[in-house]
Amino acid sequence: MELYTFIMEYLGGTYISQIEATSKENARVIWIKTLNIEEIEGFTIADKENIIKENFSDDDITPINQTKSVWFFMVEAKNGYGHVNMVKTKL
Repeated sequence: MELYTFIMEYLGGTYISQIEATSKENARVIWIKTLNIEEIEGFTIADKENIIKENFSDDDITPINQTKSVWFFMVEAKNGYGHVNMVKTKL
């Protein structure tokens, strides 16, 4: 298992969480399923359910140039997009 740190910027707020998973793809799925939406202003349960339903099918995990183990992806919510950086975090 690897540790992944997620840093999401959404509607002017920054939200950070960590997930243990076997791959970055698996980490992203676990992250959205366990995301505590009560802490995120303007993000609804419907937004979360839609992202899970879509299973990130239209989103790619984009590597950040000139870095190791850092990626970017976006999530779409009713009030806008969440910009998410995902970092494979060494313990």
